[in-house]
Amino acid sequence: MSDSEWITVSEASKQLNIPAESLRRYIRSHSVHLKVKKLGKKYFIHDDSMTVIRRIRALYEQNKSVEEVEEALSASGVPMTFTVTNDDDSMMTVNVADELEQIKKELYEQKEFNRSLVHEFKNLLQEFQKQGEQLSQIVDVVNKDKKLLEENRDLLESIVNNQQAESEVATAEQKVEKKQSFFARWLGK
Repeated sequence: MSDSEWITVSEASKQLNIPAESLRRYIRSHSVHLKVKKLGKKYFIHDDSMTVIRRIRALYEQNKSVEEVEEALSASGVPMTFTVTNDDDSMMTVNVADELEQIKKELYEQKEFNRSLVHEFKNLLQEFQKQGEQLSQIVDVVNKDKKLLEENRDLLESIVNNQQAESEVATAEQKVEKKQSFFARWLGK
């Protein structure tokens, strides 16, 4: 918003032909319906609030109380606003409906972002599960290979032991044969 849309209380007083102190009272009593900002000790009124101030003035001229004026403004659909302090310590009145709309928009965007994160998380989880299953299959194959290697080692040891036993038997048979041939020669057979 440009600065030309904001006027001081004294400028508004001249434009509306309402005493400045009445305008300040309206701002204090009905600020939720007015776009105002405060810089230092000065209030600035937005052009959009001029018709609302005229309506407030008309309601007071009908001898309405502060509460009745508030009710009439709310019932007529005058937007509610609230005052916030900016980073530079200036105060600004913000339209509640606009802010709620902005919050709804941001909330919707956050929900969509959350949905996409959940979708990505589910995809990652499925991928991890697939990899876990593949890893489990690999571990099973490794365990089977390990078992086969142990069985082959046992078999190889058995073969080696059998060959050693056969070799020992053959050596023993050769010794027996030599002894027999010695006795056979000695006895003359």
